[in-house]
Amino acid sequence: MSKKIVILNGSPRKSGNTSALIKAFKSGAEESGNTVTEFFL
Repeated sequence: MSKKIVILNGSPRKSGNTSALIKAFKSGAEESGNTVTEFFL
């Protein structure tokens, strides 16, 4: 059962630690068959 996941990134640095964590999470979630959407706030 796939899920739709929304990630809200509120970090002011687009290439900081938060982005690295989001990238890793997004990669794993998509490999599992989930749909991931990311928003920069």
